[in-house]
Amino acid sequence: MKFSKLSLAVAILACGTCVAGAADSLSEAFGNGNLSATIKATYADQTNENSAYRNEHIFATGIELRYVTDPLYGFKLGLSMQASGNPFSLEQNERRMFSRDWYANGLVLSEAYLEYLIGKTDIKAGRQYMQMPLVAGNYSRAFKESFEGVTISNKNIPKTEISGGWFYKFQGRTSHTATDKIGRAPYFKNKVVLGGYGPAAREFDNIYTANVISKPVEGLKLTGSYAHVSDYDFAANYKETDVNLYLAELNFITPIIFDILKLGLDINYKGSKLNGEFEKMHYDGDMLGVRASIKDFGGFGLSYAYTTVSDGDELIFGVGFGPGSYTSLPIRGPFAYTGYAGMDTHKVGLDYDFGKIGAKGLKANFQYSWGDQDVPKHRAGHTPAGQNSRIGGFSTGVKYAVPSVKGLNFGVTYTSLNKKIYNSGVKHKDFDQNEVWVQFSYKFDFSKDCCSIDLSSLGLEFARII
Repeated sequence: MKFSKLSLAVAILACGTCVAGAADSLSEAFGNGNLSATIKATYADQTNENSAYRNEHIFATGIELRYVTDPLYGFKLGLSMQASGNPFSLEQNERRMFSRDWYANGLVLSEAYLEYLIGKTDIKAGRQYMQMPLVAGNYSRAFKESFEGVTISNKNIPKTEISGGWFYKFQGRTSHTATDKIGRAPYFKNKVVLGGYGPAAREFDNIYTANVISKPVEGLKLTGSYAHVSDYDFAANYKETDVNLYLAELNFITPIIFDILKLGLDINYKGSKLNGEFEKMHYDGDMLGVRASIKDFGGFGLSYAYTTVSDGDELIFGVGFGPGSYTSLPIRGPFAYTGYAGMDTHKVGLDYDFGKIGAKGLKANFQYSWGDQDVPKHRAGHTPAGQNSRIGGFSTGVKYAVPSVKGLNFGVTYTSLNKKIYNSGVKHKDFDQNEVWVQFSYKFDFSKDCCSIDLSSLGLEFARII
């Protein structure tokens, strides 16, 4: 049976049942639905001394339309369409450098789900954005990542949420994620990326995940998560391998102390275990992370984070490019170095909210990260035997949410990363990778921020079509 075709068919069939039973109520559900949009643009300029393309830049524009109906007998229909484009002509090197980031032209229906709410249980079937601890999409590039499958969450236990999911298709950030075609919108395919393994999506059979999140007392959050990817096709010369992923995390924020600040503590464990022929590539990694922070201290925030990875194995962070680490830098992300076998990484962060001195909506941040890798005795993931690396880098950014125009945001982020690679203690490579993003976005709600639209007529037309 082709399970990959079930969820959308179920959504349409169930909605059709609603049509047959209560057409007037269906019209009201659509008429009271919420239609919103986000318009965005990014200018990116990257210099990479370790790339054949060296220094290139790109300009990308995009729009996202989201529509969710009002509940009808517990059912809701959700739709999200993403579109992106590069309005100016690009040279070949620009296309190739940003082929998995910003070079993408076209549109994709990223969400098309039927949601059913009964009591404290929420069930979704179809295409949907996903932010579970170990199965999560990345939203930082031209297209948000999305998954197709079924999710369920329940809050019957006080202060606790139990959730799970089954997925069989994935949509990446551009077409180059899952195919050799570049410059197009991404597709839904039975291929998925694993954070920490590489930028290309590989074929898989099924993804399963289960999560428990508890908030037993104010300020304390406890998370446990497991994910399983069956028959993942790591490489052409290896048989398909099962991937098991684990996470345990504690997050704690104190109430305001002396009316001047809050203290935060975060501790997590992440692990990946492979069952199959690809085990010999040593991706059975374990990561321990700790972060301490001071928050809301006269507008200032300060943090220090540390992560360490097991010596003999590299870590796979999760499914999709959403899972992260405490010590990663913006733009470069956690997979550039923090999950390498034997890597010890540190990061300090400083941020300031200028609203404290009257500049409402203006925030700035600075982060500095450095790390040292132990030398593996055998090949460990991306690291050959006898090779190790040292990294150092920083990121600084400014964001401005315009107070007078709700939903209007501007931002500038600059990240610089230096990596030194050693073979048997002798420096082999020393290169920098620098990138700047200048970004704009405007999110608005048609039913509240724009002219009135008769959504009920749209709902009747949709019902007539299906």
